[in-house]
Amino acid sequence: MNNMKNLKILFLLLFLTNLLSAQKTKVSPEKIDAYKKIYLTDKLNLNPENESKFWIAYNDYQDNLRIVYRAKRLKYRKMNLDSSNLSETEYKQFIDDFLDYEKKKIDLRAKLIVDLKEFMTL
Repeated sequence: MNNMKNLKILFLLLFLTNLLSAQKTKVSPEKIDAYKKIYLTDKLNLNPENESKFWIAYNDYQDNLRIVYRAKRLKYRKMNLDSSNLSETEYKQFIDDFLDYEKKKIDLRAKLIVDLKEFMTL
């Protein structure tokens, strides 16, 4: 029961992470990561071995998610600069790229869940 609560908290945090990335105010990523680590460590009540495994999996997820977001932002910026000169084919490619980015995010989240299931129990 307690681990189910932990997983719910984790999913809530993952959702909140996406919301925080959309904020316009500048808060240092280090500060956010520090608060996140304190919060999760407290709420998940992981033993030291599982805590280490958790942070390895979670940090890997965050690093890969940042790579996807950067690629997406670069593509959006390029399109915004050239939007008046884009053909219908280029717009279709943009939509395909957008869907690809969304699939990558889902795949990353699924990988995180699979990784966490190896050592977190319900």
